[in-house]
Amino acid sequence: MATPEGTSRTGIIIAALATVGACDIAFGLTLQLIPLLMNERGWPAWAIGLNAAMGPIGILVAGPFLPRIISRTGTKRTVLVIIGVLVVSLAAISSLPVWMWFPLRFFFGLSTGALFVVSEAWILSAATSENRGRVMGLYTSLLSVTFATGPLILPWTGIHGFLPWGIGIVCILLAILPLAFVKASDGQFQRHEGSTGFFGFVRRAPMLLYAIGAATLFDNVLISFFTIYGIRNGLDLEVASRVLGIGIIGNLLLSYPLGWLADHWSRKAVMYLSAMLTVVLSLSLLVVIGHWSVWPVMMVLAPMAFATYVVGLATMGDMFKGSDLMAGTAAVAAMWGVGGLIGPPVAGAAIDLAGIDAMPLTLAFFYVLLLAGLFVTGGRLVRGAPRG
Repeated sequence: MATPEGTSRTGIIIAALATVGACDIAFGLTLQLIPLLMNERGWPAWAIGLNAAMGPIGILVAGPFLPRIISRTGTKRTVLVIIGVLVVSLAAISSLPVWMWFPLRFFFGLSTGALFVVSEAWILSAATSENRGRVMGLYTSLLSVTFATGPLILPWTGIHGFLPWGIGIVCILLAILPLAFVKASDGQFQRHEGSTGFFGFVRRAPMLLYAIGAATLFDNVLISFFTIYGIRNGLDLEVASRVLGIGIIGNLLLSYPLGWLADHWSRKAVMYLSAMLTVVLSLSLLVVIGHWSVWPVMMVLAPMAFATYVVGLATMGDMFKGSDLMAGTAAVAAMWGVGGLIGPPVAGAAIDLAGIDAMPLTLAFFYVLLLAGLFVTGGRLVRGAPRG
């Protein structure tokens, strides 16, 4: 990455991690706070689900336009505008009627997606081919921790009053601080003749996007249905929630080592290995759910599933640069929208059709599709890349 004088690659990575981590705390907090408030105020489940879908819809709608907007506006200025929109959105949600939360949730999701687009582009550009897997492993670990921190605030603040909203707003405002110390060069992200663009990236890297999409589908289905799966298999609510939480600890502990393995061994091999282990461990839930062994299974399952995200991002950083990389991070953000909109309905329909055991089968199915695609393409995540 061409950085301005006095600005180090490490400095840009740290600033981007700090910025996105602070905002991710607020994102995790609102993801639980808003449904709880809507439920308390008597809104039906379908309306709560529709409100939750507004965020992914915002990400999907914005994705194709973000690379061009960021190219014209500049990354740092874009992030400052995003932070302003996030603060205004949270302040408005805290004080306006619930029906207004739907468009506000749309803009909150759109802005959050844009923040991830810029942050991931900064991080991938500042990392090198020698350490990109480890850096993205660290990034994934950070997101696991900060996202989980948000809901942990609610038992302390409660869901009433301005306090939980205020804490979310403060976290977002804190994201400005790292930006004051590091300057990011925008010249490399300027669009030029021959730039891939959003849809051009999708055409060039469908397998890379599905590798990342498999992780987003897995994440949304696991969060939506694992607790229900545990309860219907005899676990207490508290135990089922803690088993789900152990997956977050697994991501924290194992994402960086998996990134290290991708750097020192083979990105392709880690992709194959993690996908195969995700299939095996997902299916093993059918056997271990009522046994103590569910704890180590879940601790390994979650980071293995997310390893495809780590390797996919690292590969994207290896293969794409400048405005093409920005288009790629926009497409990745859109995959989170796809995961949020498709994953839970698909799993819910499978459960209605075949019973609760369809949940782990659905998780495995996402990665069976990934393995089939990898075998067909010879492990190439990007079209035109060597089979190597």
